[in-house]
Amino acid sequence: MSVLSLQDMAPGFSDSTAQSQVVFRSALDAMARPGTPVSIPAASLVSPTPGTPAAAASVLLALLDQDCTLWLSPTLADGPAAAWLRFHTGCQIEQECYNADFVWAASIAELPPLHQLKQGSAEYPDQSATCIVDVTGWRAAVVSDADAVSLRGPGICDVLSLAVDGMDAGFVQRHHAMQAHAPCGVDIFICAGDAVLGFPRSVRLDGSAGSQACT
Repeated sequence: MSVLSLQDMAPGFSDSTAQSQVVFRSALDAMARPGTPVSIPAASLVSPTPGTPAAAASVLLALLDQDCTLWLSPTLADGPAAAWLRFHTGCQIEQECYNADFVWAASIAELPPLHQLKQGSAEYPDQSATCIVDVTGWRAAVVSDADAVSLRGPGICDVLSLAVDGMDAGFVQRHHAMQAHAPCGVDIFICAGDAVLGFPRSVRLDGSAGSQACT
């Protein structure tokens, strides 16, 4: 983790109450409508450096507090993100992914295997990890697309099909294995640019194509 002096520290929310509420509502909307991109208003986007994805950083800034633990994947851990989030939220940085309340991965490839993360329990399914994962982008997909992943479940009308950069068959298989232990499991935010996609533990992923999300 890099160490930043106060003069080098990038600002967080200029109006922490109003902006964190805006981002929090965007995150909730993304989880309520899985696979439907939700844009975070530009006025509420912040990041520790110009090169750090702003949507993911803003979601974490809105969700974290001093009672939360955060694990960062190697690419992020080597930069200013940890010091920035500790300064602005008071969160604790966790060295072991399986102990963390939140996991921030620079890509799907850097996301630890889902079964290694906090899963919660039948009595307390909420005591599980929330993952924030950066990707380079996504697009609507059709059945002929080899990289298409379909989503089914609450908040989706019939089926929704997407191609998310880095989301391969291996990730889909790990997600299936996690769902065998429902209601336990992790919730995932996929972020790119100013937008976020919600992948709650209740959504089912597979390789078929689909139609539209509920609006």
